[in-house]
Amino acid sequence: MEDVKTPQLSPATPITRRSLLKWTGLAAVGTAALGTTGCAGFNEKEPLSETGEEAKLEGEWIPCSCWADCGSKGFNKALVKDGEVVRLGTDQTHDDSPDCPQLRACARGRALRGMIFGADRIKYPMKRKHWQPGGGDAANGHLRGVDEWERISWEEALDLIAGEILRVIDTYGNEGILLPGGVPQRLGDYDIGRMMYIKGGCLEQTGAVSSGAWTEMAKLIGLPEETNDRIDLRSSEVIVLWGSNPAWSRAGLPTYDYLQCKEAGTKFVCVDPFYTPTAKVLTDDYIPIRPGTDSAAFLAMAYVLLTQDDPEANPLIDWDFLDRCCIGFDAEHLPEGADPKMNYKDYVLGTYDGVPKTPEWAAEICGSPAEDLERLALMLGGAERAAVITAPALARTGSGAQLCQNLMAFGAMAGLIGKPGCCCASDCGHSWMQGGYETLLKGGMNHANPRNSTLGNMERIPNPLEYRKVNVNEMWTSIVDERKYIGLDGNVYDNNVHMIYDRQENFLNQGPATMKGIEAYRMMDTVVAQNLVMTTNCKYADIVLPVASPWERYGDLSPSYRESIVWFSQVVEPLFECKSDADIALELADRIGVDRSVLRPVSEKQLIINMVAASQVSPNCDDNWQNLVSITEEDLAELGVEGEPQDGLVPILDFKRDGIFTIERSEGDGLDFIALKPFRDDPEANPRPTASGKLEIYCQAAVDKVQAFGFKEISPIPEYVPPVEGYEETFANWETKEKGEFPFQIYSLHILRHSHSTFANVPNLREAFDHPLYMNSLDAERLGMETGETVLITSKWGKCLRPLQVTEMMTPGVLAMGQGAWVEIDEETGIDKAGCMNVLCGPNVTTTGYQAWNTCICNVEKWDGEPLVPDYLWDSREVFKED
Repeated sequence: MEDVKTPQLSPATPITRRSLLKWTGLAAVGTAALGTTGCAGFNEKEPLSETGEEAKLEGEWIPCSCWADCGSKGFNKALVKDGEVVRLGTDQTHDDSPDCPQLRACARGRALRGMIFGADRIKYPMKRKHWQPGGGDAANGHLRGVDEWERISWEEALDLIAGEILRVIDTYGNEGILLPGGVPQRLGDYDIGRMMYIKGGCLEQTGAVSSGAWTEMAKLIGLPEETNDRIDLRSSEVIVLWGSNPAWSRAGLPTYDYLQCKEAGTKFVCVDPFYTPTAKVLTDDYIPIRPGTDSAAFLAMAYVLLTQDDPEANPLIDWDFLDRCCIGFDAEHLPEGADPKMNYKDYVLGTYDGVPKTPEWAAEICGSPAEDLERLALMLGGAERAAVITAPALARTGSGAQLCQNLMAFGAMAGLIGKPGCCCASDCGHSWMQGGYETLLKGGMNHANPRNSTLGNMERIPNPLEYRKVNVNEMWTSIVDERKYIGLDGNVYDNNVHMIYDRQENFLNQGPATMKGIEAYRMMDTVVAQNLVMTTNCKYADIVLPVASPWERYGDLSPSYRESIVWFSQVVEPLFECKSDADIALELADRIGVDRSVLRPVSEKQLIINMVAASQVSPNCDDNWQNLVSITEEDLAELGVEGEPQDGLVPILDFKRDGIFTIERSEGDGLDFIALKPFRDDPEANPRPTASGKLEIYCQAAVDKVQAFGFKEISPIPEYVPPVEGYEETFANWETKEKGEFPFQIYSLHILRHSHSTFANVPNLREAFDHPLYMNSLDAERLGMETGETVLITSKWGKCLRPLQVTEMMTPGVLAMGQGAWVEIDEETGIDKAGCMNVLCGPNVTTTGYQAWNTCICNVEKWDGEPLVPDYLWDSREVFKED
């Protein structure tokens, strides 16, 4: 068997801006580039020549990574010829079918060359011209974001960084160094973070990211972020997509899988402030709703079930499940010592507070017509097989924790839990982690529980300062304002941060209160950032290091959708002077006195092969796990790693060549996954990880946990609590409905242009996909605004400019804007021209410390300055231009 060799880009080959432009097809930037040079050839065959013969492609196809955290999983391959990527391809390892679809790349994956080989790639170590080490006035922090850059050597850069790390630790303690970014620490930071842990720790952040309140509430109340698998859902009579728009937020397979449900006869209902592209494709029914008011709608639907249920003539409630599997539904099912008046049923009926949670009551709050809420409740309660699947966006509001409680309570009532064709859950923002994650395949990083990952000899090292973590909502305010924050252990600490080290995240851009963050950055002694391109973090740094992309490293192993696992390989050598994160950490470790053998006990290649060797498959979806790959002594020698021979389903070199392994599925194959079915069947033998072992509609543990966080309070039962910066706060006077200073609600969208902030710099994507402010036509008519004109959006936290898109698809009084654009502040006005959503979103504290991105209020005005030019015509953030 021939080994699939990684193509080598000769170190002697000069890499110039011109050659990069040639590689990416960006010499003539535009949407046309996306369809031709930028992403042609996703089939691995050339078009027929004039003679009708297939042209032979020269080069080698290599499976390559698309590392953006988009919530989906596309598969990409690069055709490499003479060290250059000349074409991209996608999954063709098997015939495409609805039961076993190919894992195809999306537009973003197909534009990867624009990210990796773009002219704005960071090429060399850089230092801000007017920054000097030592802190104080020498830092000239006020010039961060506007200063000039100087090219420096790696030796100088590493010496400066190491010197500042040691100085800050000696002067302020290890807590004087902040490493932002929730994803790097959650998924196993084995580079700079690990180095700092060994050195004595550092300050990190706490707070949920994608899942919002679900991160904590799922464990407390017992309802996981888990749906049935895609083939089982085809048996559903009705699926409600609540705040879920996978056509934009995921791309890839999720919408296609839902389409198979529709073709099998499933009725779809979408509940959303926006009549989304997903709704246009799938829905038979659409119900508008205001952001942050979902709990009111669920309470109203529960009221309908309670008042119209008749166990004999009109059974709408699953009384058996409530009795066996839940606590807290009514006074007869409360835990010992609980106030008998504090139960869900009586709250819904208004028994003690005098406010029945009727559809009419909810309609005033959430804007959903009362008759629609009643109709939806009866539809779900009366169906044999029904599902309510939400995006975690609902839990990223100021009342997200209450949403989690209400969704579970309604799902339990309506019989939507633990049965074929039935589920009731958030999809956690990652469709590939749904429908039985790691029940058929497991390997690489376990994203649901990173501590379960198999990483060979790379044992996790805890952060000695874990207990002092600062919540994301206090991270910037505790630097700029009070200098105090509540730590993870509930104690109050001084914020003594004097150095920030950013590692391939972009949290200044992606966390709440970007304007406060910029203030905080400008107060630092030192800011270091390492990345591929000049993100917002890098723009406001003092020292910037060029990092090798995943295409320039040995590779990676990643779980894909339930039936697939993917292995990416190196495509090209590191460009310019780029180094891997691991190599940077090793160089710094030598300078600050950290043993590199502890930091990196195995090479990157050995680490990846260890993960591949440890990967397992369960062909029958049972406890019979077996090795995925077989390995021989010859394979180990060919790969240049240590290890033991083993039996397995697929030869390891075949897996490396193909880059993907897929289990074929079909209806009736016995591999369906039904969330919580074992628990429903026997709750005593399969308890939930709650205090009672049951689903806790009354949850004292949630009360205690929220109290321990120290930010807010929560009721033990599901309620509606108006969120900070929610609908109610758009009024100066709620009773008279007089609007206030910020009369609009605004929430963030995941858009096709970028995944969070990844790809936000790629010109052809910026041209292909718009990034406007969406406004209902009635609001636009009242304000005298039209599509295309530049408008000024103002919240209490910041100001943005965006072109307006007027549409009847948006709920009146509600605005929406894509999240992820790299902030571009006009230093004279303080206005962001790029439409960075976090300029508008504030650091409002929440029950369990998650980010409330989707409850924000604002005003919109006509802009009387220069109109914005199209985003794709903006200059790139190229620092050192090449001839």
